[in-house]
Amino acid sequence: MRTNIGKYLMSKEKVNYICLRCKETEEIPLSVVRNFDAMDGGDPEVPPQFTCGGCGGEMYPEFYEGVHGYNYWIEDRLVMNLGVAEPSE
Repeated sequence: MRTNIGKYLMSKEKVNYICLRCKETEEIPLSVVRNFDAMDGGDPEVPPQFTCGGCGGEMYPEFYEGVHGYNYWIEDRLVMNLGVAEPSE
C-alpha cells in the first residue's frame, strides 16, 4: 500500500517549465521529468527538455534537481543565452 501512496504523492509534484522563446509555462509531472532524465543517455549537465506546444520553442525547467545530482535553474540558462558573466564573489 505504501508504494501506491508514494506514486500518488509523486504524481502531485510538478516541475514548472518555461518556453525560452514565448515565455509560456507548463507544469510537467515530476515522475515524467524523472523518467525522461533517467532514460536519457546524453549529457547529464543538460536537463530533460520539452518543446512548447504554442510556438515550438525549447522549454527549460524553472528549477529541477536531476537524478544525476545536477541542479538546473532557468536563471543559469538565461545568463548563458545572454552571454552575461555572473558576478564573482
